[in-house]
Amino acid sequence: MSRIEVIGDCTLYLGDCRDVLPTLGPVDCVITDPPYHGVKRDGWDNQWRTDADFLAWAGDVCARLHQITNSAGSLYWFASPQMAGRLEVVIGERFRVLNSIVWDKSGSRKGVGGTGIDVTALRGYWSANTERVIFAERLDGDAIAADVAGYEASCVAAKGSVFGDYLRAEMQRAGVTNRAVAALFPSKTGGLTGCVSNWLLGLNVPTAEQYDAIRAMLGAGFLKREYECLKREYECLRRPFFVSAEDEWGDVWRFAVERGAEHPTQKPLSMMRHVVKVSSRASDAILDPFMGSGTTGVACAEFGRSFIGIEREPTYFDIACRRIEEAYRQPRLFAEPEPKPVQTDIFAANDGDGEKAA
Repeated sequence: MSRIEVIGDCTLYLGDCRDVLPTLGPVDCVITDPPYHGVKRDGWDNQWRTDADFLAWAGDVCARLHQITNSAGSLYWFASPQMAGRLEVVIGERFRVLNSIVWDKSGSRKGVGGTGIDVTALRGYWSANTERVIFAERLDGDAIAADVAGYEASCVAAKGSVFGDYLRAEMQRAGVTNRAVAALFPSKTGGLTGCVSNWLLGLNVPTAEQYDAIRAMLGAGFLKREYECLKREYECLRRPFFVSAEDEWGDVWRFAVERGAEHPTQKPLSMMRHVVKVSSRASDAILDPFMGSGTTGVACAEFGRSFIGIEREPTYFDIACRRIEEAYRQPRLFAEPEPKPVQTDIFAANDGDGEKAA
């Protein structure tokens, strides 16, 4: 590590990420575009004699990233189509792979049209105009159960730990049974429901109105924590994912390659804005251990995120510093409130059975 630059909320390291990563504190999201291995002619993409050597190196980097990624953090790892499948296996040893996204670099649905490619001469499906983005999550912290079953299971654990445990303790302290609380929320036919058991197990949570009704039943001195505080605590436990209908919400992304790039594999700023917006909150720290010309850092500066970038090549490090400085000189482009997540809103109105009301 030979140089550190601090620009706004961005801290940039000139050095090898394997040396820098052990010195860092926790981060909330990793967005990175490492070497592809033999795709480009540059020396940095031809450091490994065999595929096995490259995958061993990638595994070492992934292990270091796992150590500093928060329990509800996301990982975006750009890869060539040729190596993506094997990289998924390596990443899957430390993170849970959610998607192998295809980036269509043409930015359109026209395929190879206009590229000059003679498709009749191909002996395999043409992939030179695509890349892969491996999207993964880490779900093994104390606050969220270590559960390889995935995102939905982790949400259940989070709901149970935040709402269920607190509600159970307060009911026991008041000497009130599940049946007595369930009687507050009869089914449409007048019978008892399993809503309380569902809440305690973390299958769903009470609405604000139901929570207030239980509080009134238990009496003064019980359920002192406000519903909105519990809701915010739950939201902080689960992995951020704020996609909207206007975003690339599928697993094929169409972003055109930008002209005038200052790095051989520079990613479109529009794509990095998308990733930063979807997978981070305003208070999050985002890491790019292969920063290149700093596009991820520019997107973070625009969204007001803190950013940690690492780059080994001095030329590209200087370019990244310049671009991020320029981004900070511009008015904040994206300061709007975070969009609502697409995942099912567990706080939507429920009927007495704990099912979402029609």
